[in-house]
Amino acid sequence: MKIIMFPLIITVFLMSYSLYITAKDYKYFNQIKKLINQESKHYKNKKIFNICLIFFICILLMSLAFVVLTIICLIIMSNTLILIQSVVCIIYMLMLILWITLIQNKIKSIYVVVKNNKMVIWNKVFEFEEIEVIKNDVNRKKIIFKVKEAEGYDFIKVSYHWELKDFLTELKIKTEFI
Repeated sequence: MKIIMFPLIITVFLMSYSLYITAKDYKYFNQIKKLINQESKHYKNKKIFNICLIFFICILLMSLAFVVLTIICLIIMSNTLILIQSVVCIIYMLMLILWITLIQNKIKSIYVVVKNNKMVIWNKVFEFEEIEVIKNDVNRKKIIFKVKEAEGYDFIKVSYHWELKDFLTELKIKTEFI
């Protein structure tokens, strides 16, 4: 029983943290959708959107399997169920860690919305005048926005895509693309 409790506690902690992150992302997603519906210019990275959506559906299915297996395992104690539940628990923990780390970095690259000389990138809103420069890294993996703030500069990084590069070039903002 002690073997089951440690991964179970960690998984429940990761599950609650990922639910918090998902709720926050859902709020940002709805705000961006409202902006898009107000006839603003926007860029949508469909590939990253689909990857995040598929991964989110997989996490939902895995969480359902995890909860059901945990309840069954706590009711019926058999070695086979404990082994299956442990394997599902480890896979689910890895998926949650992947969601918390990697996908959260990619999810910011789904939408770039422009309205009233302001740009919205997921949870960041800034005016065109605050943008010092927009450039890409040498390997063309990221597009980096250097934005002025009161205390210095903020560097916002999104995944590189040629359509996003064209979208930003079209806006007549100072860009230094390689």
